[in-house]
Amino acid sequence: MRTQDLAQAAKNLKENDDFKLIMESIEGDIFRAFKNTKIGANEELQNVHALAHGFKLLNNSIDKYIELAIFEAAKDENY
Repeated sequence: MRTQDLAQAAKNLKENDDFKLIMESIEGDIFRAFKNTKIGANEELQNVHALAHGFKLLNNSIDKYIELAIFEAAKDENY
């Protein structure tokens, strides 16, 4: 798939109201899980950190597709 196509799909996804709602809900669930983790519950805390890291990685990956297309478009304009 072309970079521009991936960027457009990523942009559409980020702008989709259903996607926003689901992502906000997931983020809230992760935060609640963190708040409810008892001190000393190391395994549970590691699981929550893994979820938070995965959530951040997903968002970063979506943003990467958009940024890469912007970079490539700017590069093409300079040549």
